[in-house]
Amino acid sequence: MAPPVLLARTISTFFMDRQDDVSGKNCLDRVHGRLHVDEPAIQTVGNEFMKKIAILVIAAINKPVYVHYIKSYWTAVIRHTNAQKPNIDVYLLLENGMAMEVFKDIADNVIMDENSDLDALCDPEFQTPLIPGILSKTIFALEVLHDRYDVFFRTNLSSMIKISAFEEFVESRESICYSGAWTWTDSLRKDLVHHGKIGPEKSIKSLEELDDYEGNTFVSGAGYFLNSDEARSLVEKRDRIRYDIADDVSVGLMLRRHEQLDRFSAIVTHDKPPDDIVATIRSPEACHIRLEYFPPRLARAVWYELRDDPVWR
Repeated sequence: MAPPVLLARTISTFFMDRQDDVSGKNCLDRVHGRLHVDEPAIQTVGNEFMKKIAILVIAAINKPVYVHYIKSYWTAVIRHTNAQKPNIDVYLLLENGMAMEVFKDIADNVIMDENSDLDALCDPEFQTPLIPGILSKTIFALEVLHDRYDVFFRTNLSSMIKISAFEEFVESRESICYSGAWTWTDSLRKDLVHHGKIGPEKSIKSLEELDDYEGNTFVSGAGYFLNSDEARSLVEKRDRIRYDIADDVSVGLMLRRHEQLDRFSAIVTHDKPPDDIVATIRSPEACHIRLEYFPPRLARAVWYELRDDPVWR
């Protein structure tokens, strides 16, 4: 039998339609572990109030290294957070119709985009392997989850999150807004022009098309935070979202408030020796690590060194 898939229709049915036979209250028994409609968003541990956090991971299986990340690090993280972190949920975001075999052991933590008509979001002339698919499944996941969490962190498979340090960072902050380590502050429109995204033959003919968008800063899609109000705003305004440009740039157009998080993230490049890479990951400097363009062999070697190390837990 094929494993269950956390499709939008399935989640929505449980979140909105399911009636508990005993209590008569709307609830989610365990489509995903600890979520209940009648729960407060903020979890309590002892006498402490803890923010409810969703980590959203853009997933793909078109490269061997992506499959490695799914089967190794992300499966380990999902099992760890499911068992040990009641306030943190990790979801892998899939495009519509993606094969599920790779995800069979973590199927309860998969959200598959219900939208199968990307042409309705973006003219095929301007589509790429990433546009508009990444943004479509991001907005779809927010549509499903936006009122269940206090904080969202959108990232991708080639990231490594040190969960306890990440949790401490979120809890240490009085508030979270659209933010991340790598930001293009007040230069979003300049960046579009610089990269040749504006012009008669482009999807955006003139910068005047963007006059009604309040944002002019974007945060790298390798890792950015949203609070629940920002997630809700994106869902409510999803018909205004520009699906014809890079997903992180498009999100930045929609949001005016932003923050740069110094030393929150670090980049590790593939040209470093494995020992140096592992040392950087173990360093307390950053709790989000971007593994940039690792070949499968190097990714496996690094995971071999770290799989039993508590640094990522």
